[in-house]
Amino acid sequence: MHHAVREDRLWFQNNPFALVRFRMASPGEFTPLFAMGEQPPSFRPSICKPTAPLRWVAVVDLMRLAGSPLTDPEEATIRLRLRMPAIRSFRRQEKAKAELLDAVAAELLNNLASEQTAVAA
Repeated sequence: MHHAVREDRLWFQNNPFALVRFRMASPGEFTPLFAMGEQPPSFRPSICKPTAPLRWVAVVDLMRLAGSPLTDPEEATIRLRLRMPAIRSFRRQEKAKAELLDAVAAELLNNLASEQTAVAA
């Protein structure tokens, strides 16, 4: 397990009501995806320039976003890591967080609707 994953786990344990963590990207954390020829997911908030380098990571706790009650720290959870431009201002981070959560929730709902349509057919 990459040290960034462990640090995210500890951070979310210490911040039990947080949905999103913004941090600098850690060297090598996306190496397994690159090795498979895949690109890590990315998110570019509307407040960022289209050319801004993706040097940070937004970590979204999907279980918390879905409304799962606080659980035992040993229980499995699902977190999404997205590359993104650096956002240092707390005010701008809050705007980016709202936009990110809306986008992730919309994507999850869209995928659920597609799966239900496929099952009904």
